[in-house]
Amino acid sequence: MILDLPPQSLVKHIMIQAAPVMPPEIWWVTAMVFFILIITAGIDAFTEVIPDALIFFGLLAITGMQGMYGSWEVAGNNLRKALLAGVIIWAINQLWYKVFRNDALGMGDAKWTVLAVACFGLLPSLGAWGIGACLAVVWILASRLVSYKVTRVTFAPFLLIGLCTSLYWIRFFQI
Repeated sequence: MILDLPPQSLVKHIMIQAAPVMPPEIWWVTAMVFFILIITAGIDAFTEVIPDALIFFGLLAITGMQGMYGSWEVAGNNLRKALLAGVIIWAINQLWYKVFRNDALGMGDAKWTVLAVACFGLLPSLGAWGIGACLAVVWILASRLVSYKVTRVTFAPFLLIGLCTSLYWIRFFQI
């Protein structure tokens, strides 16, 4: 059983399962990217900013290591999907801005998603947006119940919870 593994092997097993397009021998890159996503979500929660440098470093690491240890074709394909996801989020925000004259989505959330898609794939990242949006709505409603006015929601922490839930559901929950 998976829980019978020693802690180091358990982390390795989880990271390999979480990102099946990554070569298994570089499971530590997946762990590093996951750590970057955690750190940037934490920074976003307190500063409302996702640092470009951390996202760029993670994207560079994931693409470079995938190419060197696996296939440059797979690495390029994953990067293309990730960048496309970022462009779609940006386009949705642009359309919203043209109609309502305010931003619908933060571009930090787009950058965060680009890194998540590059490492974990499109489906878990899409699930992260769905679950994260539901959690954000619950947060806003709960805040209103206690008479706390929410003026702005930092979304990356909700994306992180959504990504973890989505990864568990898609990669580990086997019916």
